[in-house]
Amino acid sequence: MDPEFSRLVDEAADIAASGRWTSVNERIKHLAAHPGEDNAWWVQLFASLCAQVFSEYLLLKRAHEEQQNEDASLLAWRARNLLELSVWCLYCSKSRENARRLYEDAGRDVLGLFSAFTKWGVATAQGPDWLDLFTGAKQDLSQRAVSDGIESLEGAYKKVREAAKESGIGEHFNLSYGMLSKFAHSTAMQILAPPNEAKTAVQRDLFFSQGCLFFTGAFVALEGQLI
Repeated sequence: MDPEFSRLVDEAADIAASGRWTSVNERIKHLAAHPGEDNAWWVQLFASLCAQVFSEYLLLKRAHEEQQNEDASLLAWRARNLLELSVWCLYCSKSRENARRLYEDAGRDVLGLFSAFTKWGVATAQGPDWLDLFTGAKQDLSQRAVSDGIESLEGAYKKVREAAKESGIGEHFNLSYGMLSKFAHSTAMQILAPPNEAKTAVQRDLFFSQGCLFFTGAFVALEGQLI
């Protein structure tokens, strides 16, 4: 592996080996038991971010270790997931208002999902029971949001590209996201490219190391908030 790639991989691995990963997990357990007044939502958000970041990193490592003969698309996809998570970790670490925005956007995401199912039901001529199911689900979601102090779920959710720009890493995000996206799904290039094992091996190492870089960035942002 290229020395620069190895450095990024080693830096990520050292987070677990040094005990920093364990310390963050222990801190989350403590905060979950003692969140403080009007802080349960904040603890839930950062605990969820930690869980997602740790899970994606472990899946990235597994993809690199166990699928040596596979193409690089899975690694590119995992690395892209970690890139997006690193943006959200940095964005939420900037201010409590940012953290609250992402927390509230979870409801907007679900509302959008219900709307998509409703549109699908209309387009495919589903029965009234199908449509009534999601109408009721939307109402229940809105009521739960109000009880959680969220006035409205209407409006657009924060896009990760906007969050990256507001966090000062917009150009870096655009470059990395664009590169990884070329390999994370079946573009024309991916469909027509001839097999090349040597090239694939370099790509795999590149995407693995980039995923490790994004994991480290996400972890440092989380650690700064929790420890």
